[in-house]
Amino acid sequence: MRRRDFVATTGAAWAALATPPAVLRVSRRRGVDPARLQAVLDGAAKALGVVGAQLAVFDGTTLHECATGMANRERGLAASTDTLFQIGSTTKVFNASMIMALVDRGVLDLDRPVRSYITDFALAEPEWAARITLRQLLSMSAGLDNGSYSDHGRGDDALDRYVAAMVSIPNIFEPGTGFGYSNAGSNVAGLAAQRATRRNWDALLRDHLLRPLRLERSATFPEELLFHSVSLGYRLGQQGAPPSRVPVWGLPRSMSPAGGTLCCSAGDLARLGRLFLDDGVAPDGTRVLSAAAVRVMHTPQVTLPARLTAERWCCGPYWKRWGGVELYGHSGTNSGGSSMLLWSPAKRMAIATIANVPNQGYPLANRIFDAVLPEMFGIAKPKQATPETVTRASFDPARYLGRFEAHGSILIFTAVDGKLMVQSTSPAARNEPVATELIPLGDDRFLPADPAMGGNRGWDVAFWGRDGAGRATHFLNGVFATRRTG
Repeated sequence: MRRRDFVATTGAAWAALATPPAVLRVSRRRGVDPARLQAVLDGAAKALGVVGAQLAVFDGTTLHECATGMANRERGLAASTDTLFQIGSTTKVFNASMIMALVDRGVLDLDRPVRSYITDFALAEPEWAARITLRQLLSMSAGLDNGSYSDHGRGDDALDRYVAAMVSIPNIFEPGTGFGYSNAGSNVAGLAAQRATRRNWDALLRDHLLRPLRLERSATFPEELLFHSVSLGYRLGQQGAPPSRVPVWGLPRSMSPAGGTLCCSAGDLARLGRLFLDDGVAPDGTRVLSAAAVRVMHTPQVTLPARLTAERWCCGPYWKRWGGVELYGHSGTNSGGSSMLLWSPAKRMAIATIANVPNQGYPLANRIFDAVLPEMFGIAKPKQATPETVTRASFDPARYLGRFEAHGSILIFTAVDGKLMVQSTSPAARNEPVATELIPLGDDRFLPADPAMGGNRGWDVAFWGRDGAGRATHFLNGVFATRRTG
């Protein structure tokens, strides 16, 4: 019952946006082989036990899409290139793009306090609430806690209710002084757009991004999903048991800007990536974002103390360099799916993956990128760091010992026989408790011996700051920041 599906999308409208020949020669130096893309996707999904997945690659002129496995195993429905999957936090690039479209129109300003738009915006630290800007929210430098995953209903006031409830959650750090990934911050930015326009977030996303880009395999409401092939979510079974279906659908509407509701195909993710390669112009010539807005979204705003997921963060996407090539992108995981989007202006390429087994989404993307990027675009992707491949650095554990917290997350660090150990519980993020060694990499960075510490995302962790006793004041679990509380 397994079906493999491949589509190559071309057209006069796409060819109308000419690309300088020199750029095309670089980006297509090795060429994209559609059969090879399908084989790589099939092999990666099979090796990782992924029930259904998609891969899309834009090579400078053509969008290649392929799919493998099942969208709904119980009903025997195969995944195809037009199947919609939950994409999780990759939604944040959509949210940032929509906000930048409103900045282009003078409706929003990145550097005005967000309270200019949300007049009743309140936090546990009142003076910080008055200072936070949209630029800080989009670049994850506002200091907000990642926030709760609470459901505030399906009404148009869901975002209002979510943001109002943030007053009981302490900030992690002073605005503009560090990095801390925050779902809550994305929701605040989305609410600012709602308040400034008096329209709901879904309508703003549709009118300012989805329709102009003709992203017809994207939807936010369940009523819209009824008109599409939709993938369910699965989790891997224990000890060789077959994957089981995730019993819940997704996150609530109150988290839409952060990644709660948007479902897409990998092809639509790659089409969004192409927007940034074409300086904000859609394939049919419609200007969706100004060239200035694209430059802002490509300008790093903050440097991360951990470096494997990303080195810097822009207004929306992250930034990193692989083999000397600058890449932008985002990734995300929801209860039923996991996605990753990368694009490179220098290579004029975009690539997107989606899987319906959430904790295998990042491993799937890594296997695919390991094969596709060097072979077809000459991008030397670093191999995934593992406890066996990293070099242990010398360190003094005293700086790191103690208790660190964020909303619904507690981490306790201890020293055992000269090794730094951590016990982590994160019920707010729906993660299972983890106890593992942290392998020292130097510069306050560590690699968890158990990848479950980061939900199999393959990221490193890091400490920063210094209190009066020389102890670290903050800890970054990949991208999620915590503050010392003991």
